[in-house]
Amino acid sequence: MQISSIYDSDPGRWKSRLTGLLEFLREYGEQRITLRGCRVLARVTPEQLALPGVSLLVATVRGQNGRQLAGVSFVSGYGKDACLVAVHPLYRNRHTGTALLTEQLKRLGRLECAVASDNPASLKMCFHSGLAAVALTTGPTGKPTLLFRSPLTSGSHTANLPQEGELLCQSPS
Repeated sequence: MQISSIYDSDPGRWKSRLTGLLEFLREYGEQRITLRGCRVLARVTPEQLALPGVSLLVATVRGQNGRQLAGVSFVSGYGKDACLVAVHPLYRNRHTGTALLTEQLKRLGRLECAVASDNPASLKMCFHSGLAAVALTTGPTGKPTLLFRSPLTSGSHTANLPQEGELLCQSPS
């Protein structure tokens, strides 16, 4: 599997490619991709893909007829405006979504996304990508939704959180 970024300066080619990606999201997004997120992607221009916090990635595999699309991930506003991931059913349970989300985090440096609590595959993908659930909200469809964020970097202001294996309670000395 190969993960690559989409940048297309040819307006004619961009429109066609974007239409194909939106169709992929509709077909393989299991009706869990938000309308708002799709609208943000539908309006994105090649120039906007160069802005900080915006990224469009595809996962492709080598097939009999050349490279075939296995997954798509789009992030805008570091995930606050849109954070979309869809994977073709043939490539699910192979960490394709996790690889896309991990690459988004690596490219953008930080990431935020919201996942309905009744979507175990996406919840698992977020946790496996290293994102942490930080809040429980109500999503656009009224469902309980977890808000995920990337972990704080070492250069930011962080609380002195216990590390794996450390005691949570220590006796005062």
